[in-house]
Amino acid sequence: MKLFSKFTSAAIVLLAATAQGLAADMAVKARPIAVPQWVNPILVANNQISVDAVGHHFDYHETTAAFPVLDSEKGWLPGVQVTGSAMGNLGTITNVYVMGQFTWIKGTTDYWAAGGPVTSNRDGAEVKDFDFRLGKGFDVGTSWMFTPYFGAGYHVWDRDLSNQFGPFGYHEKYEHGYAGAGLLIQWAPSNQLVLSATGLVGSTFDPKMTTSFNGGAAILPWTYGLGSSVIYKAGVAADYAITRQWHANVGVDYVNFRYGASAFAPDGTFEPDSRTSNWTVKAGLGYSFYTAPAVVANY
Repeated sequence: MKLFSKFTSAAIVLLAATAQGLAADMAVKARPIAVPQWVNPILVANNQISVDAVGHHFDYHETTAAFPVLDSEKGWLPGVQVTGSAMGNLGTITNVYVMGQFTWIKGTTDYWAAGGPVTSNRDGAEVKDFDFRLGKGFDVGTSWMFTPYFGAGYHVWDRDLSNQFGPFGYHEKYEHGYAGAGLLIQWAPSNQLVLSATGLVGSTFDPKMTTSFNGGAAILPWTYGLGSSVIYKAGVAADYAITRQWHANVGVDYVNFRYGASAFAPDGTFEPDSRTSNWTVKAGLGYSFYTAPAVVANY
C-alpha cells in the first residue's frame, strides 16, 4: 500500500512537469495590436483643402514699332484663392497627385498711355484663373519628394477702360488656355513643416480679346484672335501643420506670357503685341483630410 502511494505520487509529479513543458512549447495565438506608424508630412500636406488671401501684382504692357510701351496696366489687386489637392495610391501606382485651384482677383490698376492724356489713370480689373495638375510623386529618402506633373488651366482678365478716352471708353476681355509640363519639389525638414518649389513650361492656346460696345461707336464689338506664346509659371510655398488636420501656409507665385498682335478688325483697329508678368503672394489656412493606412502587428 505504501509502495502504491509512492508510485502514484511520483506519477503525478511527472505528469505535472510534462504538462508544464508541453505548455511552454505550444504555439500561442498572437493578439493583433495596432502600432503607431510614421506618417510622411508631405503626404499630409498634399491631401488638403485650403483658402488663401491673395495680393496680386499686375504688370501688363502693349508694344508697337512706334512705341516700346504703347500702354500699360500696373498695380496690386486683392483676391482669394481656393485650392484642393490629393495624393494617394491608384491600384499599383503610388503617390498619384491631383490638384485643382481657383483664383479670383478684383481691384484697380494704374493705367498709362503713350498716345496722350487720358481721362483717369485708374482702371478696373477682374482676373479669374483656373489651374489643374495631374502627376506622380517619387520618394527620395524619407523627407524629399519629386512630382513631375501635367498642368493645364484657363485665364480670364476683364479690363475696364470705361474711365478712359472720355465718351469712348469701353471694356476688353482677355482670355486663353494653357498646357505644359511641370515639376514639384518638396522637402520636409520636420514633421510639421513642408517646403515646396514648383515650375512649369508650356504654351498658351486659343488666346483672344473681346471688346464690348461702348455706345460711342469708336470701338465696335469684336473678338480679336491673338498669337500664342510660351508660358512660364513658378512658385515657392511653406506649409506648417498646427495640428495634424489644421495647417497654415504662405507662398509666392509668378507667371509670364505674351499675346501676339491680331489681324485688323472690320473697323480698322487691331490688338498689338503685349507682355504680362504677374506676381502673387498668398497666406491662409488649410484642412488636411489625410488618413494613414492602418498597420497591425501580432504579439
